[in-house]
Order: sequence, then C-alpha cells, then structure tokens
Amino acid sequence: MPQSRPILLYDIDGTLLNVKRDFLLSIIAEQLERFGVEKPDARPQSFAGRTDRGIFMELIGEREDGEEIFKRLTKSYMDAMNVNLTSMHVHQIEKAVESVRAAKNLDIPIGLCTGNFRSVAMKKVEAAGLNGFFSFGGFGGIHSDRNFLPGEAANEYQEIFGIKPESNSYVVIGDTPNDIRCAKYFGALSVAVTTGGFTAAQLEPHRPDLILDSLDNPRHWLSKLGFELS
Repeated sequence: MPQSRPILLYDIDGTLLNVKRDFLLSIIAEQLERFGVEKPDARPQSFAGRTDRGIFMELIGEREDGEEIFKRLTKSYMDAMNVNLTSMHVHQIEKAVESVRAAKNLDIPIGLCTGNFRSVAMKKVEAAGLNGFFSFGGFGGIHSDRNFLPGEAANEYQEIFGIKPESNSYVVIGDTPNDIRCAKYFGALSVAVTTGGFTAAQLEPHRPDLILDSLDNPRHWLSKLGFELS
C-alpha cells in the first residue's frame, strides 16, 4: 500500500497546460534553420510524451558533430523560449492548475516529471501562473528515454528534503502512454488524464492506476489510490 504522504510528479504539456502550437513550432523552426537542421513533422502527437533531448537528437540525425550541434541548438532554443514565451502563448488546462494549488494547500510535495528542458519547463509553469510551486523534478535534457525521469525527480527530492521515500509514494501524473510507462519503470503510481491527445480507451491498455478526465479535487482521486490525507 502507498505511504500516507504522496509525492506528486506532474507532467506539463497536455496535463497542466498547452503552448500554442504555431508559436512553439515557429520557435523550433527558427532554431533548426539557424543550425541547418530540417524542420520537424508537425503532427499533433509527434512530440507527445517524448523528451526534448530525444526529439532534438532525432531531428539532428546521425552526424559527427551531432552532440556539439545539440548543445548549441538547444541552448539557442532555450534562450528563445525564455525570452519570448508569455502567458499569452499558454492555455491552462481546466482544473489542472487548480489541482497544483490544492495539493500545495494540502501540504503535499509537488514536483515535475516532464520531457522539457528544465529552463523551458520552469518558464512554461511560470507563464501558467505556477512560478515557485515546483522545487524538484525530472527533466528531459539529459535522457532520451522518459523512463529515467521519475528517478531523477526522486533523487532531487532526496537531496532537498534529506529523506528517501519508497517509490510507490510517488504519483506520476500525465496524459500519454509514456507517462504511464515511466511510472511503472520506477515503481511509482500513475494517474493518466484525458486532457492531452489520448482518450481513456487509448490509455487503458497501458494499465495506469487511475484514469481521470479532470485533475479537480486531488484529495478525492488520491484517496482512490489509497492515500488518506488528514
């Protein structure tokens, strides 16, 4: 059974918010053109559930200077996002941002588990009105495989708070099969939400611990996972 005090790890895109796609693709395309890399496929789910490192390394392709291009290109991308992204480019997903605030009011530790580079992740949640809410997390700048992100978040939690909870104290909240997969890989619980590009019918075969249409009232859905909050 889970411990009495959950630790929530929120995905960002499709779970807490959506960045306007035309804006995001224009930023990416500008950086790719600058470094002589082909533009990305703009299908709605082409980036869903993936890490920024995996996406950019795939776009760069096999080349001798691939790692150097990756470093230069992604620094340029991060700088552009930090300069240009504002609340005007972000759509808050209904009840998701309120869920984070409610969890904080319940004194539940809240972190991130996102494929975004750290600086981009923090800029996005700031634009959504959640600046200062997330003190730890796992981010997509180091690993191409999302499976490693919950472990990175747990390491940061341990460094900050000086305790090492059991893996099943962590709850990974996301909108894609990859969010479910990384939770299972780490031994965390998984909450899948239908606010992104996947329906409940598409998420169900991946066996999340819970599927929700809304993150409203975290006390209620955490109780379904076995957490009894005072």
